[in-house]
Amino acid sequence: MSNFDAAERPLAAELLRRFTFYADPLVDQIYMSAFQTLSNLVVSQWKPFSDAKHDWARFISGALITWVQGERPHPADSGQIFIRKARQLLGIAECQMCSPVEVVRRIGTGHAGAVIFVDDFVGSGEQFLTTWKRTYLSDGLPALQAALASRSNVYYCNLMTTERGLARIAAEAPEVTVVCGNVILGAHTLVGGHSTLWSSPMLLADIQCFVKTCSGKLGYGEDGGGEQDWEGFHKLGLGLAFEHSTPDATLPIFYSQTNGWIPLVRRT
Repeated sequence: MSNFDAAERPLAAELLRRFTFYADPLVDQIYMSAFQTLSNLVVSQWKPFSDAKHDWARFISGALITWVQGERPHPADSGQIFIRKARQLLGIAECQMCSPVEVVRRIGTGHAGAVIFVDDFVGSGEQFLTTWKRTYLSDGLPALQAALASRSNVYYCNLMTTERGLARIAAEAPEVTVVCGNVILGAHTLVGGHSTLWSSPMLLADIQCFVKTCSGKLGYGEDGGGEQDWEGFHKLGLGLAFEHSTPDATLPIFYSQTNGWIPLVRRT
């Protein structure tokens, strides 16, 4: 709150009340819940419990677990954190975990089991679709999209997905079934004109002006939903963070460190 002067603090407090932080224990529980939701899709509800348990174990033991790479692949991509969690929390074997390019290789040599992408957050769906469509020309391999196009056992398991990201993936990668812990409704933006998080249109207008003004001091403005947009990436305007990272769809006012600004949370 020390970033703001006395006149700004009431609006800053209103904004802070609508910010959500997910500590690691809660992240683990949401992740396990989302992953277990897969069982509703792959195991018949009408089978005896022993048979259903056997089918679920066979599904998991035959699956490849991979991560979503950013637009510019990096060893610190958040999806790799959830690869480790798959081993630590779910007991999935190390040999089942592999990079996207290794998935393409294994599919090419006859792997028939499921492919499960794991991640924390889906905003616009950009990162997943970039991973899905990326070709590996230097390795002489096709894109995941081409390698998995005829399959019905490809899943994307994550903590949270926005309505926008869900719709975009359904349109551009219909082969993929998205399974998530929570769906973030479009109206849960903090600054969008259709936000339902504020008690009145007047308060929303005040918040929009306040956030835009503060963000301008930090170097953020109208960037068409780009990385320097005051409303966050793709103008999603969210107010959330995980203990391990903060999505770029979150408002920069929460994580920026420019011009001496003290961040509420950090990006990584």
